[in-house]
Amino acid sequence: MAKIFTVYSWTVKRGHGQEFVEAWKGFARWAISQNGSSGSTRLFRDTDDPTHFMSVDSWQNLELLESIQKGVEYGRRIDDLRKLLYNFASWPLELEAEERDSARMSRD
Repeated sequence: MAKIFTVYSWTVKRGHGQEFVEAWKGFARWAISQNGSSGSTRLFRDTDDPTHFMSVDSWQNLELLESIQKGVEYGRRIDDLRKLLYNFASWPLELEAEERDSARMSRD
């Protein structure tokens, strides 16, 4: 089965950026502890718009991701984050291709 990535787009209410980052870390710790998670996730801040964030995590397959997203705990945690947001969207993406520079990977 293909590896699945979830991409989230978060637009935070002005003045709540740091509060959002801390709340997201709690959500992230929970998410990566779930069955099927790759065990890591990353949060990025838009360099042109400090209220816009993107995060990416990966899952073993779409079925495991969907079972997490349908759960009560996922919904509760997303609802807590929404209190700090103007807008939120997410979508799953299937990994189609990947290239790596093994020499660079060993240096980083």
